[in-house]
Order: sequence, then structure tokens, then C-alpha cells
Amino acid sequence: MSLLSAVAALAILAVPLRAGGAQVRVSGIRVAVPPGAYEVVQRRLLPMTVSGDRRTFAEIITIAFFQTGDFTIGPFQVELLPAGPAKQASESTGQLAIRVRSLLGENDKDIQPLKELLALRGDFRHLLPYAAALLVPLLLVAAFLLLRRQRRRMQERRATPPLPPELELEQDIHALRGRNLWSTGEFRLFFIVLSGVLKRFIERAYGFNAGECTTAETLAGLGTRENDAGIIAGLEEIFTLADLVKFARRVPAPEAEAGIWKRIDALVAEHRKRRRLAEEAAHVPPGR
Repeated sequence: MSLLSAVAALAILAVPLRAGGAQVRVSGIRVAVPPGAYEVVQRRLLPMTVSGDRRTFAEIITIAFFQTGDFTIGPFQVELLPAGPAKQASESTGQLAIRVRSLLGENDKDIQPLKELLALRGDFRHLLPYAAALLVPLLLVAAFLLLRRQRRRMQERRATPPLPPELELEQDIHALRGRNLWSTGEFRLFFIVLSGVLKRFIERAYGFNAGECTTAETLAGLGTRENDAGIIAGLEEIFTLADLVKFARRVPAPEAEAGIWKRIDALVAEHRKRRRLAEEAAHVPPGR
């Protein structure tokens, strides 16, 4: 049985030449394939193409190999057939290097690899206990590392005292302003973040879980814990606008942003003042 390699397609191109300053018009090409360890099985001349004053000729030559290895084809001798009585010219191409790594038999439909595929026979289920024995220690190690990492984070949090609620609020508001959500028109995301920041502050400063409360429940909780009506009114104004933007898709007025920052600055300043007074009162000696 003979063996045949994958075929190789070669394209030969030619363009008009200039000889002695005068243009020689070429009407076709004739390509001579040098002999070698291969066989020319097909040749196909492609239609001539014209681009501006340039003509392009191409011929596809299909070559078959009968053994594997590294081969060099060429150079090809290309005769340029003139359109008129001009003298026939010829050109020589470079060499083409081809490596043949696989062969095709007479009865094969696809190219076969040089080596047979590794044959794995039998039922793979008997390997499952070994896979489990390898996987279980890896999972245990991963779980141990995860628990140790979480424990280390908890210890770091305990070692670092949390900021006072108003300072944490001020820090979070500064980060929110740096995201420029308002100026880019992302109003819904702006109020989602702002509502979360304010409810976090309320939870720490007033001692109830505002994050799980509706706006009405949050304001009701503040009403029993905050005596400053101005603070309650400011937060009510912010939460009401936030609900309209988040749920009713309302677009806030441009001047509303300045009002929000003003309300929050007043809230932070009031709680700073209260903390300072509480700390001063704690250091006053008894009887004074």
C-alpha cells in the first residue's frame, strides 16, 4: 500500500516588468517545477487580475509527497510570456521549505498521525477512590487556610478600634463624592450607595438595625431616639428623594446635590459636637 502525504498548494505570482526603460506587457506565465521527491498532481491557472497599471498572474500547483521529512522545492523558473513581439523574459523564484510530519494511506479519509493514540481500556470508576484520596486532603488544606485567613482578619478588626459613627460617615461620604456618580448621571446608583451609608451611620449612632427597615420605619425609629427635629427633617428629605429616584426613576434637580451635602455636613458637625461635649463631661471631676 502506498502512502501519500498532505498536499501542498503553491501560488506563483508575476507582474509586468520594465526593460530598458520601456514597459513590457506580459500576457501570461509558464512555470517550470524542478524534479524532486514529490509528484505534481494538479495545476490550476487562476484568472489574471488588474490593479491600475499592474497585472497579476497566479498558478496553484498541488504537490504530493510519499515520505515524511524536510523537503526543499525550487527555485521555480517562471517564463513571462509577452503580449506582443517583444523578447520573452524569465524570472527565478526563491526556494520553498516544507516539512511533512504525517501520511495518508490509500484507504484513509483523513491524515493519520505518525504515532498511534494512547489506548486506555477498562472502566475508569476504579480510579475514583484514588482521586478522592487525593482530593480530600487538598480540600482540607484549602479549608484550613481559609479559616486561618478569616480568623486573622477578625483579630485585626478587634485590634483596631472602629471609627466613631460620624467619622465613618464622613469618610464614606468622601469616597462617594470621589466616584462622581452624580455628575455622570448615575443617580440611581448614587442614592443606593448613599442610603446604605446613611443607614449604616444610623445603626451605629442610634442603636437600631436601619439597614433592614423601610424609610418610614427608619424615620419612626429616629423619632424616638433623636430630639433634633432638623436632623430628622434633613434625613427624611434625603431618604424621600432617594426612594423617588430608586423606585420611581425620577431624575433629581441639579441643585439637589448641594442640598444633600449640606444636610450631611450639618449631621456630621452636630454629632462631632455631641461627642466632644460627652468627652469633656467625662473628664470633669465629681462635684464641679
